Amino acid sequence: MTKRNKQSVRRFPRLHGDIWKGIPQLDLAKIKNSRWIIDFFLAQASTQLVYGTHGTWKTTTMLSAAWAVSQGKPFLGRKTRQRCVLYLDFENPPDVVKRICEDANIDPASPAFSIWDRSVDPAPLPDDPKLEKFVERCKKLTGHSPWIIFDSWTSLLKAGESGNQVGEATHIFRAIRRLCDMGVTCTIIDHTGHAGKHPIGTSAKMTQMDSSHYFVEQKDESTLLDSRSKRTVVRVESFLKRYAPKHVGTFSFEVLSEQDEQSHWHTRRLQTTKDRAVLKLEAQIEGMRHLIARNPRLGQEELANLAAEERITGRDRARQLLQDGIGEYWACVSRAHGKQTFRVLKSSDKAA
Repeated sequence: MTKRNKQSVRRFPRLHGDIWKGIPQLDLAKIKNSRWIIDFFLAQASTQLVYGTHGTWKTTTMLSAAWAVSQGKPFLGRKTRQRCVLYLDFENPPDVVKRICEDANIDPASPAFSIWDRSVDPAPLPDDPKLEKFVERCKKLTGHSPWIIFDSWTSLLKAGESGNQVGEATHIFRAIRRLCDMGVTCTIIDHTGHAGKHPIGTSAKMTQMDSSHYFVEQKDESTLLDSRSKRTVVRVESFLKRYAPKHVGTFSFEVLSEQDEQSHWHTRRLQTTKDRAVLKLEAQIEGMRHLIARNPRLGQEELANLAAEERITGRDRARQLLQDGIGEYWACVSRAHGKQTFRVLKSSDKAA
């Protein structure tokens, strides 16, 4: 090797501890792993955005969720971890909150649950020192940071702000994130704007949130049972973006409402119901079962074409269902020339 081609190797200098003087270094050993406060709905020490159009039962649902967590009881069939919960309602009339609590058997005087009384003192914003003092008391007395719910986003903006500019939302994001860094789980309830499916204000809001849940009423599934009762189905499209792939956690629930003798409407029950996507999948599987039973000699491609002709599902989806359902709904039978046919499984086949 000539001197011209010879390259000198510069060694990185040995580092000493004082190079990081004044820099708080992240210690992974001190960081707790993610845990669900509500399974596949609310992660501990995270920021959660719950949004939807007016009248999609957001306040009722989140008050019910808050009560369930404070008591350590399941919420819509999902496991919870018990925490103290503070609900900060900036917008609903007190009599409306009272009716929701009475309908859901929520006791705001419970040791682990409270709704801030605006008539005594205005509800605090995320950067209010009162909240930090409350958090410290919770950690000292229970060993855990609380869950704080802000209802709603527009109430957190400064006077004259629309929330459409990133700068108008920055101070809120920073204050919320500081609470999360203290271990607090934070939820902000929001409304959709004129665009329909997106929350009001700057799109930067969605990038800052650790998870989001879009509440939408399923118009074709809501029915008036009689003149004094109604069943409403709400779909919650979940995006647990920092914790799970998109659509994981999506679910539906139904609300049963009744009118009393004074013509006041009350929520009698919130309960899970099968999500539209689940119902669609079940219908497709049942359609394929009937198709296989009627055509035991057809191969995968022939069944896929027939599924498309009979509008059970598309060809590609039918192929996927046929493969995914092997061993669960039907068995694959090998024949000559590599052709696969299928046989519907009975309950006894699955048990064996």
